[in-house]
Amino acid sequence: MQIKSLRLKSYRSWRIDERNITETAKFRLKKLKQFWLLREQKCLESVAFRIIEVKRSTLYRWQSAYRKDGVYGLNPDSKAPKNKRQPQWSKHLEQQVLHLRKQYPVWGKKTLTTILNRDRNQKVSESTIGRILGKLTATDKIKPVCFYYGKLKPKRSRNFNKHAQRWKKGMKSTKPGEMIQVDHMSVSILPGRTVKHFEATCPITKITIAQTYTDASSRTAAKFLALIREKLPFALISIQVDGGSEFRKDFEDACEEAQISLIVLPPSSPELNGCVERCNRTLRYEFYRFYDGSFDLFSIRQALAGYMNIYNTFRPHQALQQATPLEYYQQQFQGGN
Repeated sequence: MQIKSLRLKSYRSWRIDERNITETAKFRLKKLKQFWLLREQKCLESVAFRIIEVKRSTLYRWQSAYRKDGVYGLNPDSKAPKNKRQPQWSKHLEQQVLHLRKQYPVWGKKTLTTILNRDRNQKVSESTIGRILGKLTATDKIKPVCFYYGKLKPKRSRNFNKHAQRWKKGMKSTKPGEMIQVDHMSVSILPGRTVKHFEATCPITKITIAQTYTDASSRTAAKFLALIREKLPFALISIQVDGGSEFRKDFEDACEEAQISLIVLPPSSPELNGCVERCNRTLRYEFYRFYDGSFDLFSIRQALAGYMNIYNTFRPHQALQQATPLEYYQQQFQGGN
């Protein structure tokens, strides 16, 4: 009887975990297979490199890694530094922070830094206290603040792996339609009755679009995006929003489909959305406070549309030298008199 064993490569392929193979590794393996196929067909090596558009040294490096570790060897190397920066604070400081945080479980890094500098003569930066709190939380010596507010897990940071992009320092609108500021607020119109008010403001012309809804989901925000595009007298180029959940998922997909750049502001920075925040206040005190109509959504929307027409075409704006938003846009960007 003749016994034949499986080849080593076939045996290894059974144990490959696709979850541990990156897209980069798959791309490199594809290029290797193309090169091997071309060489089997008697293609000249120099021609094969031109066809697959990979340098000779690069492909041989991939081939060597593949022969050594299989497809896992094609994963890109980690870019983390070999010698990582070590904490510079003392054990005594860490114990002081731990003691204060246990005594006052919901106090943040800014408050703790002030107390240490003021009362304990510890000249330490706020960022250092933040890193110490992070370490204490990771080692389960303290609980995150969200734990005491009934949330078992802290809020996750947003991953910018889709259409949205981070706001970068120095970003600023230079013409109508750029970085339109969009926000939403909850307005109580009756005891126990709240409407969701969405608003978009052009920081250049101050032209504002507003609408009320019954909820503040990402689907609702996507509907409001369609309204903005319909009502603005100029093309919508880009939008800036805060990190609210209403500006994710459907809203982000709608921006991508319409080829509108979506810029997300850093946390706790309402000053970067100052124009729309100021408009929110204006609408709250000039429209909702004096609204005396029916409290169904249709009636509120009708009244709001009337007020927004006044806001954009009749109400003078101090920031525009007492011109109305529409008048300013026509004079400055359409050559109106």
